[in-house]
Amino acid sequence: MNICFVCHANICRSFSAQQLLKKFLREKNRPDIEVFSRGIYAQSYFAVPSKITDFLKKEGIEYCGHQAALLCREDMQKADLVLVMTEDQLDYILDKYAEFSDKVFLILDYAYGEEKDLEDPISQSGRAFEKTMEKLKRAVKAVADKLAAA
Repeated sequence: MNICFVCHANICRSFSAQQLLKKFLREKNRPDIEVFSRGIYAQSYFAVPSKITDFLKKEGIEYCGHQAALLCREDMQKADLVLVMTEDQLDYILDKYAEFSDKVFLILDYAYGEEKDLEDPISQSGRAFEKTMEKLKRAVKAVADKLAAA
């Protein structure tokens, strides 16, 4: 099974979700699930912000580099499940890749049945940033639990 997380630039939410899900799946002994991430406006020169690498480090995930990548048709074909962060991203993907609509979901909807956006933490700091990242972590944990039970 292949899981793809998608956000705007592929340097904050989708990258963090990818790294967290890989960690949770290792803990659940599920090496059969591959995880990758993309952005709908990603550019290869976009860098992961230090506050993201610091957050991941606190979660026991060592940053080993990342190159932001733009979502393409091949990614949509490869993925069995595509989880996006916002309704705008969902609409963009469904407009561009309508034939894959059965496997694209808002992450909070897939995790909890909440049709809500997971806001972008890039401009946040302090407690607001921490709250958004904790919300992402909880959602990814719920996704891991669902996948492990399948």
